[in-house]
Amino acid sequence: MHWFGILLSAAPLWLSVSGADEAAIVDEVPTSHDIAGEFVYRRDYRAPEVIKQAGGFKPQGTDWELDEDAFSIDHHYRAGPQGCELDDGGDGSSSFRTAYVSASRELTTGAGYGGWLYEIRATPNILDDQWPESYPDGKVFALGGIPWRQVKRYARIGSGNAANPIDGIDWMPNPHYEVWLFERLKYETRYRVSTEFPRALSMGEVGDEQDGLLHRPMFLTAQRFVEDEASDLVGSFPLYYGDDRTPEPSPSDTSKKQFVEDQAFEVRYELEQFISTTDAELRDFLPDGREMLRRLLPDGKMDQGGCAALLKPRGTDMKIGAQEQPSSNSCCKLVASLREKSRRDKQSKRAFGLSFDEVQRLLTGQFDNLNCAFLIEQIKRHSDPDHVPIGGNAEEVYIIDEDVNRRDCEQLRQMILPQPTRAIFHADSMWPDEAKKQGGFIPYGTSPAFSAYHTFGAAARRAGAFAAKGTQGLAGVVYLVRATSNILVVNTSVPIVVAGLRWKQVIGWVHIPHNYRAPKDVGTRDVRATTRRFKTLLKELSDKKTTLFERNPDYDHSLNNSTAYGEYVNLEGMPIDDVKAFMNATGKDVGWGGDFPLFPPLEPDRIGEGAGVPPARQDEGVVGRIGSFLFGSIGALLAMMTGTIALMMVPGVVVVEVLGVEPAMAAAINEGRIGLIQLMRTAMGVMM
Repeated sequence: MHWFGILLSAAPLWLSVSGADEAAIVDEVPTSHDIAGEFVYRRDYRAPEVIKQAGGFKPQGTDWELDEDAFSIDHHYRAGPQGCELDDGGDGSSSFRTAYVSASRELTTGAGYGGWLYEIRATPNILDDQWPESYPDGKVFALGGIPWRQVKRYARIGSGNAANPIDGIDWMPNPHYEVWLFERLKYETRYRVSTEFPRALSMGEVGDEQDGLLHRPMFLTAQRFVEDEASDLVGSFPLYYGDDRTPEPSPSDTSKKQFVEDQAFEVRYELEQFISTTDAELRDFLPDGREMLRRLLPDGKMDQGGCAALLKPRGTDMKIGAQEQPSSNSCCKLVASLREKSRRDKQSKRAFGLSFDEVQRLLTGQFDNLNCAFLIEQIKRHSDPDHVPIGGNAEEVYIIDEDVNRRDCEQLRQMILPQPTRAIFHADSMWPDEAKKQGGFIPYGTSPAFSAYHTFGAAARRAGAFAAKGTQGLAGVVYLVRATSNILVVNTSVPIVVAGLRWKQVIGWVHIPHNYRAPKDVGTRDVRATTRRFKTLLKELSDKKTTLFERNPDYDHSLNNSTAYGEYVNLEGMPIDDVKAFMNATGKDVGWGGDFPLFPPLEPDRIGEGAGVPPARQDEGVVGRIGSFLFGSIGALLAMMTGTIALMMVPGVVVVEVLGVEPAMAAAINEGRIGLIQLMRTAMGVMM
């Protein structure tokens, strides 16, 4: 997907249409308005006049576009109805900020609990996150909101007590609906909800797809996506809502009572949905929870004290004392917690084959009543459909004794814990002979650091962007590099290499063709299929004749146990003396001598990269092999490959390092959900 060429204009494209041009466009609109395409629905307590005055349904929170967390769908959903997780007053005075407005693909869900129902033309900036499955009730998320001109019609609907609130509703057309834009044959295939979009927008995990976006990577990712996929319909991002001086509706502008009642409707509706969840599903994230939830709705009213009790940490007294008055939105906060745990349960099952409750107990060391030998077989069977369990039947794996089970549980815990970063990728225009002569890679100019890559695909894309060398169409090189403690990976969009990389850290390399782009793979969300293909790839690459990476004979095996730095360090604006102090503490493996540069550059100034003797021609067999991998059926799979996985693809170097391909870890990596365990830990902060 081409994401470059961001629109800088604040006005949408359709504002440039005028006079005769507009008349010509209107003539193209069929009089029947029977244009195919999708619609979505939003239920709101605010009347059409209020929405119209605001210009549409705007994202919640002042200056939301400045908040990087606001661009995560996961963050939006787990904040609870109307962001109540961050609302201490229960009256909507929330600090919650989001880039999204919720809607639904299902008409009945949109009308589920009274108010007004709005029918909205779908556009590609409305996202349906299907990992591991779509959100409940057909919930979708409009990135940047929904302008009023996109609303086709609206209707007053009955209260949530109505047997069928949409029966007999009287739709009223929106006179400001832009028929010429949203009912055109030209755009018929564009009136859709997007299911394919940058992964970062799903769970807020910045990564290699944000290559180069070190400042505000989430905002720029959203902006580029809207520009590429939806700007012809909704304009540039952030979306334009008319007169920006019109204040966004909030509880201070509308009735606080109405806001609270609306929130209560939604909270009660969601509690009822959780109560109606099957026993098997509820048990996996809220053991013995159904009766507790039922007691929260005596006579249809919400018990805020009961909700507050369920929010207390596991193992504490669940009674609410006289000194602990529950807040008026405790039940809303409980719904936010249930949303998060339900979602984490689905994600953990998809990635690991284990329930959220099982993962929670493993991570916290609470092994009682866990049959970990059985769970190990279950996790292997989940990620490997060809796995044959011990004895031929996984259901007959029993606990032998307490000590053996504890050992199995510790083994399983290590399988699902995120492993330290053992290797990264570096893309450079310097070919191996040049890099070896220089002694490795150092930052350009006076910078103390440079960026690297987690995944092969991102590194290959960057290497392919360098100028072609020689006559074989090859450009830059992707180097597989042993991670050392001067490399930062925590809370960074890409790995940051401080001071440089020594040649002895390079494990192997791949020459990349000019302008390379990895093949697109639409099937990478299927864990089992991806794992099967991954195993096939490993088997094929185990043959030295088909090795992807050319091995570096100068690699220093004494570095085999080294990993990247495990804590967050913010280098932005850090005084150079503090950077040197960091290197004094972490630079031993790279031979830090106390000052920059780490070693003298090959040339005094690397601005003239690539100058010098033309590179030797590569073996035609090597070039052909590279092409068969990069452009063949496994090219998309290679693009997802992390450095730790790549360690297994250099024969004779790190054969013993199998941690990176344990079935659970491989599944999590292939899903692009390396941060899932950290998100689960966050979810464990609340009882359940």
